[in-house]
Formats: sequence, C-alpha cells, structure tokens
Amino acid sequence: MVGHLLGFRVGAVLMIAAIAVSLPAAAQKTRRVEFRGDVATEANSAVKVSGLEALKGLREVYIPQFTVEFVERSDGLSSQEEKRQSYVKVNYRINGLTAPQQQAIAERIYARWVAGLQAQGITVHGPAETAALPSASKYAKNMKPAPALIERANGDTRLVAVGGATYLLPRNAIGEVKTGAAATTDQAMNTGAAVGSKVGGKLGGMFGMAGGLMKMGKGLSGFGGQWNYAAAEYEMAKSTGSGIMTVRLVVGLRDVDMASRGFGLFRDANSYDGKPRLVIQGDASEVTITAPAGRGKTRTEISVPEDLVFQEDVLKGKIAVANSAGATVANIANRAMFATAAIGGGSAAINQSHTFAATPEVSAYTAAVERNLSAISDIFLSQLSVAW
Repeated sequence: MVGHLLGFRVGAVLMIAAIAVSLPAAAQKTRRVEFRGDVATEANSAVKVSGLEALKGLREVYIPQFTVEFVERSDGLSSQEEKRQSYVKVNYRINGLTAPQQQAIAERIYARWVAGLQAQGITVHGPAETAALPSASKYAKNMKPAPALIERANGDTRLVAVGGATYLLPRNAIGEVKTGAAATTDQAMNTGAAVGSKVGGKLGGMFGMAGGLMKMGKGLSGFGGQWNYAAAEYEMAKSTGSGIMTVRLVVGLRDVDMASRGFGLFRDANSYDGKPRLVIQGDASEVTITAPAGRGKTRTEISVPEDLVFQEDVLKGKIAVANSAGATVANIANRAMFATAAIGGGSAAINQSHTFAATPEVSAYTAAVERNLSAISDIFLSQLSVAW
C-alpha cells in the first residue's frame, strides 16, 4: 500500500514537472505597434518608403487595382511564435460584416483616396479605365473575380476590389481558399502532413514534402501572375506617360496578450483565448507606383512593415468558444496521452487546438475599420504629397 502511494506521489511530481518543462511560463508577444492614426505624428513611423524620387513631375495615375481585405480567420500569432507555441493552436473566426457592407467600406475608402490624390493636383483613372488600355490585356488572363477568400500565412481574408474590378493574387498571399471537393482534398493532405510529422521517418517526410509542394505550387502560380502584371505596368506607364498605382489595404488580427499556456492539463477551452485586436496588417498593406521608363528609378513603394493595432477594442467581450465536436474529442485525447506519459516518467507536449468565434457589433466594427483604413490612407497620401 505504501509503495503504491509513494509511486502515485512520485508520478504526480513528475507530471507537474513535465507540465512546467513542456509549457512556457509567459505568452509570446506579437510584433506590433499601437496605432492612433495621427498623420502629424505617425506619418513617418507607421510606413516604410522607397523610390519617391520616381514620382517627380507625374500629374496622372492609373489604378488597376484598389483592394481591401477583411480578416475572417486568423491564428493571431506571428510565424516565430507559431514555432514556439507549436503544440497549442488558437484560431479566431471573425463574424460581423456582410459582403455588401465590406464592399461599401472599400468603396468609401477608395473615394477618399481619389479625392486625396485630386487635392494634390493628380488626375486619377480608376480600374475600369485602366482595364481598357491595350497593354492591360497582358495581365487580364491572370485576374480573378472579386470578392474572394484568400489564404495568407496567418489565416484567411475576404478580398474586395472596388469598382467591380477583378483582382490579382497579392504578394505574400498563398492562394485562394478552396471550397467543395478541392477543399476536401487539401484538408486531407494537410491532415496527413500533420500526422506524418508526428509519426516521423519516411512517412512524415513524404506527407510533409507533399504539403510543401502544394503550397509552393500555389505560390508559383501567383508569382507568374505578378510577373505578367509587373511587365504590363511598365508598358502601361510608358504608353500613357503616367504612374500605374496599386493599393492594397488589409485588416488583420493579432493577440496583443495571449493567455498563458501553462498547466494545460487542468484547463478548459475557455481559458485559451487571449486578447485579439484588429490591426492594419504589416507586410500586406501597401501602395506601389510604377513610373514611365527613362526617369531613373521607376518603382515607388510605401508599405506597412509592422502590424498597426487599432485603438478600438471591438472584440472585447464578444468572443466565444467554437470548437467542433471532433476538435473537442482530440483535445481530451491529447491531454490523456500527456498525463499517461508524464506519470510514466516521460515527457510530452499537450497538443491542443481551439477555435473562438468573435462577433463584434456591426456599427463599432465598421467605425473602427473605416477610421483606421482612412488614417493609413491619409498617411500614404502625406508621403506622396511631397513627391510629385
């Protein structure tokens, strides 16, 4: 009897020690900056600028694409944090805005953008006029109908193009999110890759390589379209003597203070949500302008290098667990396997996957998105104002 009790106590101590070793003590921080949207103080700190000299003397621009993306699913973590937190997956699903509401926001932001350029003395030709240029046919075959759900490294966004225009897959995007049979095939491959990575050996390598090749294929397809688009930009700029401008604005999401992952064996799903906040997504939001050849440098880029966190916390108190039945069963099974390994003196990680649904109030969500997109647009315009 004493031996059994001693064994139980030793096992319990080992289990607690294993928990402490296998789980980090504090949450990782996302690369981000707080964003007030103040042109006077943030015009230089919020964006990265290169090639403004190429715009000198231009008085006219054509805009083939002006797109706005709205986050619909996000894991809230940077790629670096994904590696550190690989055994805990937290997804956020964002509800709230209908497709017409998203389109209306994009159109209003575009109207503000055009008015801002015109106030600087620039003549603006929109997507419809640009598509009518003879050189536009070189990239038209690669364009896709909008709106569309596209996949980025940290989740999915709904892309809206203004003026009923088509769109080209943005830089840093993986591809369109598939539906129906194609989505089922991709999901099976991704599941196989995940299982293979845990099994290890040749099987794990095979599935992992297959999944990597699938994403590489999507990326190469997008690269081909971008290559044709870049070539057409230079031709359009040369034939019109104008700048060819593309604008992409992306509303994303990040956790600004993730919940601690410690002692996962004793926690329920509700305890895994952090503090997700809407952001203007870095490495995705940008303005690019191609100027006519013969002007020295011909490429201007104004980009957002870091996530700009909205001041408005429209998701606070609007988040609920949305795990599927399958995910719940898997989470329970993984905790049981961890406990068994820990009591036996081994070490393991508690692989957990949780989904949270965030449903902000439409009026608050719309106001926050419009204020912040308008603010970053004004910052872009302030950089352009000194370059023409």
